[in-house]
Amino acid sequence: MTTHSAVRQLVRRPVVRAVLNRWPMVLALVITFDFWQAPVVPPAWTLLLVQAAYLFWGWRAPRVQLIVFGLYVALTAAVLLMAPFTFYGVGLIVFGWAAHAVWDLVHHVRNAVVPRWWSEFCGVFDLVIAVSILLVWPLP
Repeated sequence: MTTHSAVRQLVRRPVVRAVLNRWPMVLALVITFDFWQAPVVPPAWTLLLVQAAYLFWGWRAPRVQLIVFGLYVALTAAVLLMAPFTFYGVGLIVFGWAAHAVWDLVHHVRNAVVPRWWSEFCGVFDLVIAVSILLVWPLP
């Protein structure tokens, strides 16, 4: 049996095919594995890097996206206003991460705005971050 035919047989297995078809989800879970072991709030540079990707995709988006941009500005103002109140601020941030995971799910189903692989990766990543923040910041 050659290596090529062995790989072909391996890829035919349902579990292997499922993992290969869901590679963005698997990658997001691998990257966020540390968050499950020792939950932390991600450093600011990671958020800036992700936002750079959104700016790239948003640059080619239609003008209708300006409404979404306005929503982002309003949410940013809400986060800044809540910053002095740690408990509510953290809750708002967790809500934002979780809501963004839902947003990514909608984009994944519609296959719109961003590539499907990105929305799948980002949705899983966002959900892990939201849960991690909840684990770091216990409720009073």
